[in-house]
Amino acid sequence: LIQINQENLTKHQQQKSVGNCLLIMMMMMIKYVMLTLVVISSRPISIYAEKELMIRECHNAGVPTVCMQCLESDPASVRADTVGIAGILINCLDSHLHTLSNNIKKLLSKKEKGHDAIKTALEGCKKDLSEAITKVLPVARNGLKTGDYDKAGQSIKLALDFPLKCRNNLQTSKFEFSLAFSQTISIYAQLSDAAMRIIDRF
Repeated sequence: LIQINQENLTKHQQQKSVGNCLLIMMMMMIKYVMLTLVVISSRPISIYAEKELMIRECHNAGVPTVCMQCLESDPASVRADTVGIAGILINCLDSHLHTLSNNIKKLLSKKEKGHDAIKTALEGCKKDLSEAITKVLPVARNGLKTGDYDKAGQSIKLALDFPLKCRNNLQTSKFEFSLAFSQTISIYAQLSDAAMRIIDRF
């Protein structure tokens, strides 16, 4: 009888131990789920707050639509501070310069003889845009990194002169460029103004 009671006691203790283990596991799972919910629920608030910064900076820059289109094209923009936003705008400027440069190269390859003035203007565009891409905008980007914001702003302003000069020379040569080409330069000018205005407030 004593042996039977001991066996029952042992079984009871084992069952109690298993129950305690299950209870501990359930509590750990509940804590994990609660922590996960807290992390997930906090993300939209953070992203919303950072997007508000983007909207405010683009509004203050005077060209909100073009500015936001640029920022939203880069996933990193929702985590960027004001300096990061200016850096993303410079990246967009670089992208537009490459687009213009590639278009100029295609036009040069198709241009037939007998249009010397146009060819000269296109070659000038090719040279100037290459300089803006390889020499001027990198100085602006480096100025942001080192905190030399005056140099960054001045370099963006200098880089803007190249596509504007290109457009003027092509117009003088009586070259009929496409609407897309003209719009790319117009957007480039707006992004340049936005970047300079944002940097001016640093």
